[in-house]
Amino acid sequence: MDLELDAEKVALRDSARAFLAKECPLELAQHHDDTATFPHDLYRRIGDLGWMGIPFDEAHGGSGGDELDEAIVVEQMGYAMMPLAACYLVTVLTCGKTIRDLGTPAQLDEWMPRIAAGEAYVAYGLTEPDAGSDAASIVTRAEPTSNGWLVNGQKMFCTGVDMADLLLLMVRTGAPGSGRNGMSMLLVDPKAPGVEVTPLEKLGLRPYHTNVVYLHDVEVPHEALLGDVDGAWTYLVRSLNRERIACAAMCVGTAQAAVDFALNYAKERRQFGQAIGSFAAIRSKLADMHVLVDRARLLTHRAAWLEANGESSTRAASMAKVWATEACVDVAQMGMRVLGGYSYMMEYPMQRYLRDALIHPIGAGTNEIQRNIIARELAL
Repeated sequence: MDLELDAEKVALRDSARAFLAKECPLELAQHHDDTATFPHDLYRRIGDLGWMGIPFDEAHGGSGGDELDEAIVVEQMGYAMMPLAACYLVTVLTCGKTIRDLGTPAQLDEWMPRIAAGEAYVAYGLTEPDAGSDAASIVTRAEPTSNGWLVNGQKMFCTGVDMADLLLLMVRTGAPGSGRNGMSMLLVDPKAPGVEVTPLEKLGLRPYHTNVVYLHDVEVPHEALLGDVDGAWTYLVRSLNRERIACAAMCVGTAQAAVDFALNYAKERRQFGQAIGSFAAIRSKLADMHVLVDRARLLTHRAAWLEANGESSTRAASMAKVWATEACVDVAQMGMRVLGGYSYMMEYPMQRYLRDALIHPIGAGTNEIQRNIIARELAL
C-alpha cells in the first residue's frame, strides 16, 4: 500500500474540502444542530457533484470509484458536519451498496440513479429491543402471503427513517430461533400502511433523527425481496464491515476538525501575556491530539485500501473503527480542555464535536464486539 494518495484522490480530497468549507461553514452546522434539521439542499448539491455515485457504475448514475474514494469524501463530510456524513454512510455506503450488489434489474433501475443523485434517502432497519450486538436474534417477522410478505415487529435506533424514501429491513423468514440462517432483507416503503415511526430525543447527531419503527401487518410485495430468502446474513456481515470503515473515516474528519479548531484557538487565546499555545501543557495536548488523528487516518486508509483491492478487510476494519471512534472522543475531550470554559458554551463547536462523537464507539457494532472480532482474527 502506498501511503501517499495519488493525484486523482488528492484532487478529490481537495475539491471536497474546498466545497464544504464554502457551503457548510461552522455557522451552518451549528444552525442545523440547534434546530435539529437536516440540510437537504446541501445533500442534493453534493449529489450534483457526483459523490453519492462513487460506488455505482455509470449505467446507474455513478462513477465507479472505490472504497478509498469513499473514505476520502466521508472524512471531509465528517470534518464539516458529522450528521451529513452519517446520512451518506447509511444511504449510500451501507444500504446503497447492498442494493447495488443484490438488487434485481428493476430494483437497480428504480433506486440506483436516485441514490446517486442525492434525491433519495435510505434507512437501515436492523437493531431491535432485544437484538443489538446479537444481530442474529432479530424476531421481526415476515410471513409469506399470496401477494408477497406480511411484516410484524419493531426496530430500534433506526436513523433517518423519518425522512427516508426506502427502508432496508432485516426480517426473520426462517423458523423462530433459526438465527443467522433464517434472515432475509426487504425493501419497504416507510410510509406504507402499518409502519409507525416515533422519534427519539438524543444527545448528538441531532439533525439526523433516530427513531423507533413499529410494523403492524405491513404488506410488502414479492418484488421487494432483496437477495435470497433466508440468505441475508452473509450480506449483513459485509455491509457492517463497510459501515465500520466509513464510520472510522467520518470520525477522522470530526477529530481533525476538533484539532484544527483547538490549534487555532491556542494560537489566538492569550493569558499571562502570551498565546496559550506556548505553554507546555497545551503544546503536549495538541501534539497528542494530532498523533491520535494521524494514526486513525492511516488505519482507516489501510482498511479502505484492502476492501478496494479485494483483500480481506475484516480485522483492519474493526481496528480502524475501534481506534478512530475512540480517538474522536478523546480528541474532542482534549479540545474541551484546550478551550477551557469557552468549550462548554454552545456557541463554540467543541461541545458539538464531543456530543456527535460519543455514539460511535457504540454504533456500527460496539467496540467491545470489534475487539472480539480482532481477537478471533488472531485465532484466539
